[in-house]
Amino acid sequence: MTFTDREGREALAEAMALFARSTLIPHSPAMAALGEMLEQLYLGDTYAACRSYHAALSLMLRSPARRVSGSLFVDQLLYLALQLEHPFALSAAAGIRDEALSMAMEEELQVLGELSRLKTSNFISMAQDRRRASKVRDDISARSAAVWSGAPVPAAKAQPEPEPVQLPLAFTPMEYGELGLSDSFVSDEALEEIYLRLLETEDWASLTEDLWNFFSAYGTGEFLRSRAFCIKGAELSPLPGQVIAPLVPLSLYEAQHTCLMENTIRFMRGESCSFLLLTGEGGVGKTAHVLSLLHELPEVRLVLCSRGDLASLNDILPALCRQPLKFILLLDDVDPDGDELRLFCSRTGGFAALPHNVLLYGTSRKAGPGPFDAALSFPYPDLNRFSAMIGELLENDGILIDRRTVHNAAVDHQVDAREKLTFRGACSVADKLRERE
Repeated sequence: MTFTDREGREALAEAMALFARSTLIPHSPAMAALGEMLEQLYLGDTYAACRSYHAALSLMLRSPARRVSGSLFVDQLLYLALQLEHPFALSAAAGIRDEALSMAMEEELQVLGELSRLKTSNFISMAQDRRRASKVRDDISARSAAVWSGAPVPAAKAQPEPEPVQLPLAFTPMEYGELGLSDSFVSDEALEEIYLRLLETEDWASLTEDLWNFFSAYGTGEFLRSRAFCIKGAELSPLPGQVIAPLVPLSLYEAQHTCLMENTIRFMRGESCSFLLLTGEGGVGKTAHVLSLLHELPEVRLVLCSRGDLASLNDILPALCRQPLKFILLLDDVDPDGDELRLFCSRTGGFAALPHNVLLYGTSRKAGPGPFDAALSFPYPDLNRFSAMIGELLENDGILIDRRTVHNAAVDHQVDAREKLTFRGACSVADKLRERE
């Protein structure tokens, strides 16, 4: 039996019971507002209930829940089960099987699955039923007051067939369209399968083991959405997509890039690898070469730590350690002999206490590896290699321009800029040539 098969007051009672049983619903402001609405309906205050419903709707529109199911309400339930970093998800991501958490999650999924059958029409039916009951109580109260006062008792009104009553406010539908994703997560291939299985089964609890396997393989929370992060206020924040583009040209620093790639692959395989420092002047492409690994190794994740954020790393590392993923931690523009890096090094036992799933890379304008295992040098290119970089950047976008034109543009840049040739400069020249096409 579904909510559609029940009378308004029966549906209200069941919905209230399910809301009370859930431990995840309080974590969603939108769902908490709907819980308040149900309580107000139970008390007969349909006007307050209508306001709470629309407050919940507003919160749903602004919530981090994905547009997945075609219903804002069901999207919230999927968010609680899959996007929220609840204890079951974190335990699974850490590879820990906790029987108590599994039993609690099975119960939670049963509750969320039953609630997923609720539609806007059910909330309207609940409100109309309580409105109708309120009118009946008003009639009985009037007759009772007449008896106690000695006034003539009004005749009982004939009870007509139940009809929909007028509500104080209209209910804006929560349903918005068809099943489908309106955004993109890096884990979407696996997420889509989980979404479909939850939406197609009547027993969400039967998928408890599937959810454990999902979290144990793909991680939790923001790590399902993004592959690259930076540190803001001692917290991880996703890096904008344009930061990890474009693909770096390999014509100049092929040996350095090969070393980075092979070292990272060994790390991904759980083999012996090195913590590397990339050295060279500003703009030569040290950071870009590390970021480019994300293009070539889809399984890797990256955390960019800029100068001044090293003190926050002790707050960040535990979150990385709890995930089943492999992370590159990039210390960008650090001083290998500076106090900040020395303090971080001492706190991690000379980097030996870093989580097993974290690979450390650094960039610096100073030569020498410092506490790193080894250094990779990125020298300035000469004019010919500078031109080759520009051509390769254009080819990556499918733009073919003759070498003479590219070379002339490189010469013009060298004359106008009056500075050393760099990867950053090559990107600037390539952008100008794209605009001409």
